[in-house]
Amino acid sequence: MYRNRGQSKNPKSPVQFLIGIRTAGLSPLAAFVLGMATALLPETVHAQEYAWCLSREGYLYCFYKTQQQCQWTASGVGGCALNPRLLFPNKPRDSSASSVVPNSR
Repeated sequence: MYRNRGQSKNPKSPVQFLIGIRTAGLSPLAAFVLGMATALLPETVHAQEYAWCLSREGYLYCFYKTQQQCQWTASGVGGCALNPRLLFPNKPRDSSASSVVPNSR
């Protein structure tokens, strides 16, 4: 059988997929359940940490790769700072949750 060069080696339309399920002996319901279970498996997600943060009203918005991007956005609404999570990677994220117990009187 000859194939066009533009076609992929293993093209599958939804109809061909369903035919394959039937020939494999799986019911459509079992195939659906198997597909959903595979789709819901947890995957490792890595959050992107950007180098520059917009400082506004006491919050840091760290969405900028360059200082120039941050300064362009911050024009008139705040300032820019380096991302503290990248500067101090071993420091706990919530600095207010310290192990120091305040003095009680």
